[in-house]
Amino acid sequence: MTRDLMAVVFALCAFASPALAADTLRMGELLGDWQGTGSFTSGTDEPGRIRCKITLRATARGTNVVEGRCATSEGSDVFGLEVFEGEAGQITAENRTSEPGNLPAALVGTLEPDLLTLKGEGIAALELRRVGDDLALSIISGQADRPGRMDVQLVRAAP
Repeated sequence: MTRDLMAVVFALCAFASPALAADTLRMGELLGDWQGTGSFTSGTDEPGRIRCKITLRATARGTNVVEGRCATSEGSDVFGLEVFEGEAGQITAENRTSEPGNLPAALVGTLEPDLLTLKGEGIAALELRRVGDDLALSIISGQADRPGRMDVQLVRAAP
């Protein structure tokens, strides 16, 4: 479960639409480097700590890329997603890592004021909320045989 959760952390930070309402998360505001810590639970195990470093950047063709690394005491995982904005606030993300690990091939979701929600194979809910200048991220497993949850507070990394 830990790798499933780590692999999706980055997806939360990558999605925002400049065409939506003023209080909607916007990609341009999120570009750059982010880092943070949080906790995760997996099944009946004791909660553990997780650390993440994430970079968000725009591409020349109008998509966005999020790349990063998350680590727990059990190990670490790197990730990369390319994010596409569709009609009416629909967001899709495709896995762009050569070894995808536990990351779903695709995630889909929508943007609403102050909230991004994504879902994918094995992911019941992935939510990103702006909290002041920080980002609060929550991921809930959608696998009945591997329940789990992760909560991470991300702050903009110092230049």
